[in-house]
This record gives sequence, C-alpha cells and structure tokens, in this order.
Amino acid sequence: MKKYLLLLLFCTSFSFSQKKFGAFTGLNYNFLTKGNYEGLMSENSISFHIGILYQIDINEKISFRPKLMFSQQGDRKKTAENSIFNLTNLDYKLNYINVPLDFKFGNKFYLLTGPQIGYLIDTKKMSSDYGNVKSEIDLGLNLGCGINFDQYFIELGTYKGFSKLFEYEDEYGEKHFLTNTLFRLSFGYNF
Repeated sequence: MKKYLLLLLFCTSFSFSQKKFGAFTGLNYNFLTKGNYEGLMSENSISFHIGILYQIDINEKISFRPKLMFSQQGDRKKTAENSIFNLTNLDYKLNYINVPLDFKFGNKFYLLTGPQIGYLIDTKKMSSDYGNVKSEIDLGLNLGCGINFDQYFIELGTYKGFSKLFEYEDEYGEKHFLTNTLFRLSFGYNF
C-alpha cells in the first residue's frame, strides 16, 4: 500500500509541476580539441545557435530543462592551404541539431548541467579535404550558469564533446582524436 501511495504522490506532484516554454539564441566560441580541453591547436571561431526549451519544475529549486537547438560548430575560419598537416588547416564548418538534456538548479541565479546529444546535419570543407567526420552523432556534457530577469534569461556555458570527430597522426606517429568543444552565451525568453 505504501508503494502505491508513494507512486500516487509522485505522479500528483509531477502533474502539478510548473511547465514553461522558451526560446533563445546566442553565440558560440568553438574549436576542436584533443582530450579534456588539451591541445587547443585548432583555430577558434565565432558562430551562432538558436533553439527552444521546455522546463518542468521538479521542485522549488530543481527543474528538468531539455532544449532543441540548431548550432554551428567546428573550425569556421578558412586558412591558406599548406602541404604539411596542421590543425589550423582543418577548416570544417559543422552544423548540428543538438538536444541538451539539462537539469537546472536554482531560480534567479542558477546552474545548468546535463548530457547533450547532437546530430550532424551539414559539413562544409573550406580548404583541404582530410576525410569525412568520423561520427554523425556527437555526445557530450554541458555545464553552465544563468540568471533570470522576469521572463528573460542570460546563460553562459561550456560544452565538451566526447565523440571522436577527426583522427590525425602527429610527427611522432602517435594518433590523436579531435572532439567538439565550445563556450556558449545565450539570450532567451520564457513564455
């Protein structure tokens, strides 16, 4: 009986939780890295993202906040071609549909964290062709913070991809893998 009572309490609290929709846009500062922010050897570039969100309040301080967003990533600067491989020559514009599955902790000032799954929808090679991206699926982790101003919000965060996008061999014959990394600044509105 206690199990049914707890289940009923959980379902009731979940059904009465506040739900919000929102829209946002902003800038990405993106680059390709090897390891955990190691080897920031690729060029960085500025791009944009745009999306919608749905927030379900679990309790007064914790919310589940999934998003659906279009995001430009990769190395978006064209550099002069060079016969010797250099990460600055890896000029691939990558466009993703991302689904961050963030949890929000706090109200006015808040922290965000959660996994993200992305699907590569477009690749444009601007200089030398170093092959195709190894994975169309990009899995990673978000970490950020934000502040609410009435119905408006500003968020600052970082994303670290774990999926191996490119493989290259250094001058010692050692293989390295590159992943998506970015810092994100978003401006949004809750309906």
